[in-house]
Amino acid sequence: PNVETREPDVLFNLHIQNNKATIYLDTSGASLHRRGYRQKSIAAPMQEIVAAAIISLSGWSGTRPLVDPMCGSGTLLCEAMMHYCRIPAGFLRKKFGFASLPDFDAEIWASVKKKEDSRIRSLPKGLISGSDESAEAIAATKTNTRCFAQGVNILLSSRSFQDIKSLENSVIICNPPYGMRLNTGGKIKDFMTQLGDFLKQRCKGSDAYIYFGNRELIKNIGLKPTWKKIIISGGLDGRLVKFSIY
Repeated sequence: PNVETREPDVLFNLHIQNNKATIYLDTSGASLHRRGYRQKSIAAPMQEIVAAAIISLSGWSGTRPLVDPMCGSGTLLCEAMMHYCRIPAGFLRKKFGFASLPDFDAEIWASVKKKEDSRIRSLPKGLISGSDESAEAIAATKTNTRCFAQGVNILLSSRSFQDIKSLENSVIICNPPYGMRLNTGGKIKDFMTQLGDFLKQRCKGSDAYIYFGNRELIKNIGLKPTWKKIIISGGLDGRLVKFSIY
């Protein structure tokens, strides 16, 4: 028989362990972590599901502005937007595996999708914003966030976090470079100290949620953590750390 290996209509997964084989019928198709908005990328992008977990763990609900001062290609911004606007994770997907199954009911699926899509809401301009010292990163973020109509209301700027005069009474969420996946060398500890000084001096009344791929760098921030959450991803035993700045 003719077998399509790249984009099959029906996909089976075979798992073999200890001489036992298990066959799974894949009703999703492509991996569900692929939201579809990552049109452009830069070095060491954060996984979409990790970013979604960070937004969820932060408890951000939109009552205060959310800012990512090191936004990279915009993964955290996209997930924050999807969270606030109630955009389903698979909103941009063109195809699901279950649509090719013999008992698929297109009418029921259309009804379910219409109901979920009706919950989507707009994004107030400036509620979410991001910046990065790399103009290339900001260009990638602009492309990625604008896969959604709401993305035009995310404010973006090309600048280093040191050039931000104030981020008071905000929710700051970021994934700074940590030297293990980016070539930051021995300067990474100094970088973290500078980030800590920025939080202490210019972010009064804010809560910062910072992901550390290398948890040994937490102490270099120079602030007492409010809490730490374990996030293991891509072989990294990372931590999401909350800092409350008074």
